[in-house]
Amino acid sequence: MNYYLLEPEVAGDFGDDTEMDYSVQPPAVTRLQYRFLGWLGDEILESTPAFIVTEHLAGLIEEAGLTGYRFAEVDTILDEQAEELDEGPVELPDFRWLQLTGKPQVDDFGASDNGSLIASERALEVLRRGALNHCDIEPV
Repeated sequence: MNYYLLEPEVAGDFGDDTEMDYSVQPPAVTRLQYRFLGWLGDEILESTPAFIVTEHLAGLIEEAGLTGYRFAEVDTILDEQAEELDEGPVELPDFRWLQLTGKPQVDDFGASDNGSLIASERALEVLRRGALNHCDIEPV
């Protein structure tokens, strides 16, 4: 099976309520708050080493029976600067935290040594069923 290194859209950064352990590399995120600064519409986003997906995409991942992940709650907030740039209220869909638990190049989802997302060809096909227009993808 082929595997791919994915660099999803970065639509924001960690909010103040994010909790991270910097004693390990990459840092371990134990509580995630994703602060949106702008969003181009992709359904998988990152703020390394954390990834979030829309509820829609989470459902597709679960239906496909993919391996190497679990979902957790994520707190999403919209930075006031983002609303000013959009000149009005911004409606965000619900998101889930995609936690990578698999072995890279063995399971469908895994993390590289630096915390980047590695996905199987099967997982990439599922991700492409959602919006994936600003994600860099290269073979591993």
